[in-house]
Amino acid sequence: MIKILFILVSIFAISAADDIDIDATFGEAKRSHKHVMIFLHKPNCSYCETMTLFTLPDEDVEQTIKKDFIFVDIDIGTPGEVAFKDFKGTKREFAIFLGYDFYPTTVFVDQDSEIVYRQPGYKDEDEFLNILRFIQSRSYEDMGIEDFK
Repeated sequence: MIKILFILVSIFAISAADDIDIDATFGEAKRSHKHVMIFLHKPNCSYCETMTLFTLPDEDVEQTIKKDFIFVDIDIGTPGEVAFKDFKGTKREFAIFLGYDFYPTTVFVDQDSEIVYRQPGYKDEDEFLNILRFIQSRSYEDMGIEDFK
C-alpha cells in the first residue's frame, strides 16, 4: 500500500508540473538509448485510474519503464503547456495534436523525436509489458512504423 501511495504521489508531482518540455528529454534519450514514453490521461477516467493504480505500478512494468524508457506523465486536466517539436500548447491540445482525444493513451517516441507507436486505451499489466518489450526491442523497425502510428 505504501508503494502505491508513493507512486501516486510521484505521478501527481510529475503531472502537476505546469509546463512539460518533451524536447528536453531527447538529449537523455540519445545518451541512454531509451525511448520516451508519454502517458496521457485525464481526471475521473476509470480506465486511466486503473492503469495508474494497477498497470504502471506492477513490479515488472515499473522496472521495465525505469530501465528502458524516459517516462513523461501528462494529466490533461492540469494547467500547463507542452512543447514537442513544432507544437506548443495546452496538455489537451497536445493530445489532439497527436491525434488522440481518447484516454488513456500511451505514445512512444524514439531518440530522434519520431513517434514510433501509439497505444490508445487501457491495457492490463501483461498486455502493457508486451508493448514495452515490443518498443524496447525495436521490433517496430522490422514491421514498418506506419503500421503502428
